[in-house]
Amino acid sequence: MKRLRFIYAASLTAALVSLTATSACNSTGCLENQSSIPLAGFYASGTEERVVIDSIKVYGLGAPGDSSLTSSIRASQVYLPLRSSADATSFCFRYLQKDLDFPELIDTLTLEYDSEPRFVSEECGAMYFYHVRRMSYTRHLIDSVAMPDSLINNVDIERLKIYFLTQEVDDTPGADPDQTEQEP
Repeated sequence: MKRLRFIYAASLTAALVSLTATSACNSTGCLENQSSIPLAGFYASGTEERVVIDSIKVYGLGAPGDSSLTSSIRASQVYLPLRSSADATSFCFRYLQKDLDFPELIDTLTLEYDSEPRFVSEECGAMYFYHVRRMSYTRHLIDSVAMPDSLINNVDIERLKIYFLTQEVDDTPGADPDQTEQEP
C-alpha cells in the first residue's frame, strides 16, 4: 500500500510540475493587432452618411509596383498602409465609372508623418506608430478629409473620413440615371 501511495504522489507531483511549467509560458502567442494601418471610411459630403463608391481603384503612389489597395469594386472603406521608411505616403483614388474615368479626375491624398517604432511585447515584437503632421488632398470628387486623431496605432478603428461629392440617383423603374431634373 505504501508503494502505491508513493507512485500516486510521484505521479501527482509530476503532473503539477508539468502543468505549472506549461502555464508559466504564454503559448497563445501575440493576439493583438500587429499592424498600424489607418482605415479610411467613405462618406457623402452633404449628408455625412456612409457611402459605397462603385467602381473605385485606390493605389499607393510611388509604392513598389503601384499596387492596388482595392480592385475595381464597390467599397465603403479602405486600409491605407503607410511606409515606415518614408515620411510621407500618397494614395490615388481613381473612379472607374464610365463618366468619371479620366486621368484629370483622379484624386490624391498625401499623409506626412513621423514613424515611431515601439516595442509591444516579447510575443508581439515591435511595430510602428505614426504621428500625422500634415494631410493634403486634391478636390476633384473628394470634398474633404477629416482625421480626428493624428496618432495612428494598432487599434483597428476608422482613422480617416473621406467625404465625396455625391449625387443621388433615382432608382425608380424607367428613370434615366444620367438625366437630372430641375424645377423651372
